[in-house]
Amino acid sequence: MGNANVAPGFFCSEARIGTVEGGEAGVLVWKSDQLVAVLTRIDEEAYSTKGKWFLETGFGLLNGLHKNFDTIEEAVLWVGNHTFPELVATAD
Repeated sequence: MGNANVAPGFFCSEARIGTVEGGEAGVLVWKSDQLVAVLTRIDEEAYSTKGKWFLETGFGLLNGLHKNFDTIEEAVLWVGNHTFPELVATAD
């Protein structure tokens, strides 16, 4: 993914997130120069969630929220709608 532009006004950068020994694949979600969320890719077979994305932590309005998403695009769109809703067009 690298530095991918996945939703209007937002971009992501890959990172290893230290939630387990050795870390796990993750993405930092940025709005301009503000870190708004940390997403991790789920590698577990349990509950049919492998390959999905998890809101590990969010900042501001996302503080304390946790949620699974099927794709990174869905996750970033959701983050945008719940942090800066006026900047992100919602999908029908």
